[in-house]
Formats: sequence, C-alpha cells, structure tokens
Amino acid sequence: MKRWFRFLTCAVPTLALLAIAMPARAQDPGLVQDELVRTDMRIERADELLARHPNAEAQLVLDNAKLIQARAKSAFAAHQPAIAMRLTLQARDAANRAISMVQGLPDPERVNAQLERTREIIERARDRIGECPLERARTLLQVATAMEQRAEDAAHEERYLAALQLTMSARERALRALRMCNVADNAREAAERALNRTDEVIARAQDAVSAHGDDAARQALARAVTFQAEARREFLADRFEPCLRLTQTARMFASRALRLSGGSI
Repeated sequence: MKRWFRFLTCAVPTLALLAIAMPARAQDPGLVQDELVRTDMRIERADELLARHPNAEAQLVLDNAKLIQARAKSAFAAHQPAIAMRLTLQARDAANRAISMVQGLPDPERVNAQLERTREIIERARDRIGECPLERARTLLQVATAMEQRAEDAAHEERYLAALQLTMSARERALRALRMCNVADNAREAAERALNRTDEVIARAQDAVSAHGDDAARQALARAVTFQAEARREFLADRFEPCLRLTQTARMFASRALRLSGGSI
C-alpha cells in the first residue's frame, strides 16, 4: 500500500510547461543560461541518487541527458540560444526520468497526461452544471478548479509528488459535483473529444518529426500512432475507459516526439 501511495503521488516534468513559453524565452541568452543551470542541477541530483542506488537502466537515461546537455552548452557558446534552450529542456526531461526510475516513481510524462485529463473534466463539469440549483456543487467545482491550479503550479515548480496528488483530488471533486447535480459525464463524448485532441497532437508531431526529428522522436511518434489506433478500436467497441487510457498514452508519446523535434505542446 505504501508503495502504491508513492506511485500515485509522483509527478510531471516541467518540460511540457516550459515548452509553451519556449519561442519567446529561447531568444533571451540570460534566460537560456538560467535554464542550463537548472538542468545541471537536475543532472547533479540524478548523479547523487544513482551513486546511492545504482540502476543500470536509469544510468543509460542519465548518460544520454549529459550528452544532450553538452550539446546544449555548445550551442549556447556558439550563440544559438534557441537550439540551446530546446536541447537543455530535452536533457532535463531525461534527467527527471532517470530520477523517477531510481525512486520507483511513474514516468513524469504520464503525470502530465493526468493533469491534462483533469483539466478536461473540470471544463466539462463547468459547462454541465452551470444551471445546477445546488450551491454546494458549484462550490465543490470551484474547489476542484483551485486545486488543479495548485497542481499545475506544483508541476511547474518540479514538486512532482504534490502535482499528481492534487490533480487526482481535483478530478474526484469535479466528478462528485457532476454526480450531485445528476449530470452524467458522457463517456462516449469524453472519449471522442480525447481522441480528437490526440489526433491534433499527433498531426503536429508528424510535421515536426518530418522536419527535425531524430531516431528517438520517430520512435516516440510510432508508439503514439500505435496506441492511438488501439484507442480507436476500443472506441468502436464501445469500451470508452480503455479508449481514454490508450489515447492519453498516445498523446504522451506524441508530445514527447514533438519536444524531441523542437516543437511545443
């Protein structure tokens, strides 16, 4: 049980959040240098953990992070701040994955998918209970919204355990508000929206990988396409919960392919 609790309370990389603001930030050498320092700190943290708890698979991920960070520093020295920003974010993502592997925590990108799913549920709940006469339900949804914002803030600050714990609590409150107003969360509609959203991310990833993708990006994109195809098969069979899980996994890999190719989420 304790191990499961630790699994549930882990987290998401700041990479997805930073990538949103990347185009503007990447042109400022001072900000890029700050991000390089932050990545160095995460790599050092991973080194410390691996020194105490050796893990061959995590070591390979960390070694790759170091290689990418070295390329980022070379790009920065060559006055290529945008390239340096993209590479250092990739390196930090790999370092975070290594840390999670050593600590026995879930892949940070999976937590990012959980954050996104909670946002979608809260948006649907806001639309559906707008006319609900129960003040308690509306208050509960407000609490869920505030809690999800705290989860997003925790993710941005790399407080991964808190981020996942908060977003799961926010989702439970949003769903409870729906139940209080006797408003069903239509599983078919939710699955269809999620599939469409994933299709959009995959399409952007395909463009980015075609232009700038490496082998890792192409592999991530291939996995995204495979999972999305499985999700659509589940949808056609009216198995909506498995469909949601699969399409969220597909979106996670598509987002990874985008980042590896220098695109933004």
